[in-house]
Order: sequence, then C-alpha cells, then structure tokens
Amino acid sequence: MLNIPALDIKVDQLYRDGDLLGAWSLSTRRQAHGVIFDRLNLSLKGLKLTGQLGWERVGQQTRSWYKGQLGGDDIGEVLVAWGFAPNITSKHFTVDADMRWSGSPAAFSLAQLSGDLNVDFRQGQLTTLDGSAQALRVFGVFNFDAIGRRLRLDFSDLIGKGLAYDRIKGRVVAHQGIYQTRDLIAVEGPSSNLELKGRVNAGNEQINASLLVALPLTNNLPLAAIAVGAPAVGGALFLVDRLIGDRISRFASVTYHINGDLHKPHISLSEKKK
Repeated sequence: MLNIPALDIKVDQLYRDGDLLGAWSLSTRRQAHGVIFDRLNLSLKGLKLTGQLGWERVGQQTRSWYKGQLGGDDIGEVLVAWGFAPNITSKHFTVDADMRWSGSPAAFSLAQLSGDLNVDFRQGQLTTLDGSAQALRVFGVFNFDAIGRRLRLDFSDLIGKGLAYDRIKGRVVAHQGIYQTRDLIAVEGPSSNLELKGRVNAGNEQINASLLVALPLTNNLPLAAIAVGAPAVGGALFLVDRLIGDRISRFASVTYHINGDLHKPHISLSEKKK
C-alpha cells in the first residue's frame, strides 16, 4: 500500500471529474514506515496548498499528517468553486496547519481531524446571501446573515449587504473532529469588532460558543435597536445621550451565547456591557 517510489511530479493542468483543479508539483520520498510527499505546491480551484504531507503505517493501522500553509486571494471565489455560498470574502487569506488523521491522505475528514490551525484573513466582508447563493451550501458558523437576525440588532443602515472587516485572526485546536478556539477568533473592522470563542463538533455539527459584538453607536444604529437586544445597555446609553449627547464617541458591546445545530444555532443574550 505504501510502496511508492521516489518521484518528482509536475502537472500543468490537473482535472478531477472534468473540473480543473490547477497546476500541481510535488516530490515523493520513501521513509522507514511510509512515504512523504514533499515540496507540495498544489492548486485546488483557487486554494494554494504548500508544505509536506506524510502517510505512514503504525502497527496494523495507517495514518496521515500535513504540515504547511493553505492560502489564496478571495476566499469567496474559492467557496463558490467548491460549492459553498460566498458568505465571506477576502483580499488575501492564509491558514497555517499542523494536522493529522487516520487512514490515507484521501481519508481526510473534518470530522476526524486533529491538530492546530492558525487563520489570518485580510480585508473582506462577512456578507448576507440572496438570489442564487441560497442554492449553495453555507458554513453555518460564518452565516453572518442568520447571526445578524438572531442578535435582534438592526444592522441594515450600518452594514448594508455585509460587514466589512480589516482582519480575522485566531487559533483553533482540533481533536478528532472537535474544534476548540485557543484564546479567541477576532474579527477587526472599521465599524465593529467581533470576538468568538468556544467549540464546534464537526461530527454531529454542534456548536457551543460565545460571541462578543462591539458596535459604535451612531445615528445609523439607533439606541432603540440596542435596547431591544440589551435593555440594560440601551437604558444606560439613553441617559448618557440625554446628559451629554453626541459630543462623545460611544460604543456598546454585548455578549451572546451560541449553541445547538451548527447551521441553525440558537443565539441568546448572555451578558450586557457598556
């Protein structure tokens, strides 16, 4: 099974089921208990994958591992190419990965994955969905349209068709398909900041997390809208507004608990802050 000879491979155009994946180059080198696919430079419909991939036998079992970086330009275009809705876009993105799973490289599964993932997305949008995008699959944890509605805040004037961000960064640790944030995943933007921490079980598609939303209070985001989502915050800000008015720069942050089905999570008010 692991008797693969030493090879240097370069393919200008690789197709899978009639779909163009892109150019591939790699080297294969035999090891004591398996094989290493080295100097990876793979194009996967806009996703660039570099680094090393290993496949080895341990007793009667085989396992695989990958150390390297996945990246590209617009993640929205990559999502569409793979059949997902483009509910997040970027100017550039990278994911540094150190992963392992049971079986051959072809047995890769998010529900069985263990390892570390460091994500870094630059300059894009968390977008709402309409039209033909509804027919595509959606990453529930990134479904900003659904989260916005469930937060019970009126974002319409502030973000229009989506929430612009400058950077998304964070570290996720996985163990057999359970993904836990290490510290938090931060979304930094010109109009708001989001901080997500918790865990996702890819096996049963369940989430248990908290989301802190920090928004500037301007004429585009009425105090009444904040009061609906967080009455204590709204009441305090109402008094500040009456006493001081618009002479100060005002921000509000509210924390929500997200749990249940990953694609249709239950989101409830967890904590209120001013």
